[in-house]
Order: sequence, then structure tokens, then C-alpha cells
Amino acid sequence: MKTDIWVTVNLPTPGTELHDVIRRRMPFPSFRFLAEMLCIDEDLLGKRMGISSELLSNATTVGFFPLWESRRLYGLIVALQASCELFEGDVQAAGAFLRSPLRCFNSKAPLEMLITEEGASAVIDLIGRLEHGIPT
Repeated sequence: MKTDIWVTVNLPTPGTELHDVIRRRMPFPSFRFLAEMLCIDEDLLGKRMGISSELLSNATTVGFFPLWESRRLYGLIVALQASCELFEGDVQAAGAFLRSPLRCFNSKAPLEMLITEEGASAVIDLIGRLEHGIPT
């Protein structure tokens, strides 16, 4: 079963339209959907993603995240989509994987690695290696 995270969080699939959404700023409801899918409290998800409580509170009020946080959330969605594909559509298993500390990330969870573009790249690379049976 294929799970389309983009549809679930009410965003267009990657392409020009999504690029425009991120440039305009990621809508707060998409963050809320992500927290639900990951079975994690919104405040904890914000903390894990490096989003301060002040920025999270502001996004709740205005309905959008600033550009930098929007880019972090984009990385999270890409990682969650890839993780769902790795776990054959099992969103709960994908979420558990992203929340679990891993030795290859010095006991950090993949979710915590998504704070930077380099970390997000490392998470996507790891998922790709696991998907193809390449030892990590």
C-alpha cells in the first residue's frame, strides 16, 4: 500500500506548486497533521525540529511558519514519505523509525537530524541504503 504523505498533510506533491507554498510559508495545519502522523506532541515535534516555542506559538497564531522552518518541515515530509515507502505504507512504523535513536547518528533520532539540510540528506541516504539492503 502506498501512503502519500503530501496528500495527508494537504500539500501539493514536490514540484513548482510545492516550491511556491514553501516560499509563501508552510501552513500550520500541515505541522499539526505531521505531529498526528508521527504520534508526537506538537511541542515535542517543534523542539525536535529545532523550532522554538515562541516560533511555534507564533505559527499557531498567524497560521504559517517562516521560510527557514518551512524548509525544515519540507525535509521532515520528504523523510516521512521515504520512511513510509521503506515500511511499505506503515505510517506508524515509519514514525517509530524517525523517532528512534540510531547508532549511525550518534544515538540521535532521524527526526533530530532533520534540523539541517545536511542531516536531512543523511536521513534520506540511510533510508535509501536500508531500502536496498546496503549495510549502514
